[in-house]
Amino acid sequence: MRIAQITDSHITAPGVLWKDRVDMAAALARAVERLNEIGPDLVVHTGDIVDGGGEAQYGLAAEILSDLRAPLRLLPGNHDIRDRMRAVFKGLPEGDFLNFAENAEGLRLLGLDTIEEGRTAGIMDAPRAAWLAEQLGRGGPALLFAHHPPCAMGLPFMDIFEFAGADLFAEAVSAAPPLRVATGHVHCAAERHFAGTLVAACPAVGVQIPPTRPEGAPPGFALEPPMIRLHDWSAELGLTVKTVPVDAFSGPFPFETDPNADFSATPHD
Repeated sequence: MRIAQITDSHITAPGVLWKDRVDMAAALARAVERLNEIGPDLVVHTGDIVDGGGEAQYGLAAEILSDLRAPLRLLPGNHDIRDRMRAVFKGLPEGDFLNFAENAEGLRLLGLDTIEEGRTAGIMDAPRAAWLAEQLGRGGPALLFAHHPPCAMGLPFMDIFEFAGADLFAEAVSAAPPLRVATGHVHCAAERHFAGTLVAACPAVGVQIPPTRPEGAPPGFALEPPMIRLHDWSAELGLTVKTVPVDAFSGPFPFETDPNADFSATPHD
């Protein structure tokens, strides 16, 4: 079972460049093309589907994502508006939150809605904590998706937007921690052990925010390679995770032209 994760596509209105510089629609379209080449069993978009919550933005995002061959699950990010998502992407959950839960080949797939509309930081409240604890309490290995990391990630520019209710999250997962909390939001690869699990942020499918920068330099984005994260599940190996670029690069090239070459360590010039 292969679950592909993309995040933070920040689609703008048709014909509008993000920050007057980046064609986010083209970036998402390239990601869809790459996903179709990879052929996952499921794709999860962990939020910030669009940049401003506009109807035209969602229409464009839906048009691009409709080319995916794999089933798609969506979570909202802090740039998203639930009702506008529901208006365009049919079949999303009703109610206050866009949580989802399903079983896939012995793995529980959970999606946690961590947004409060109009707020940059993520939030965990009592209803969502109760839902999460109940889902994890059903037993079996679980992979949890969310937009926001439920804790600081050592990224000062993002950590200033403190996740509200981190203690509620930790309590909700304490009895049966998920294998991994797969998030977006921070626009870079970052991991932290927290509350008995591994919180792992996926790089964006649009632009990245460098985790390091010269002292005194203002925060900003970089046109670093967009990425896709692949969560592979099997009875033999459990959960293994890979990160692959959206764009094509030269190669792969064979290490040796001789198919019977010995790869053991030997002295050589």
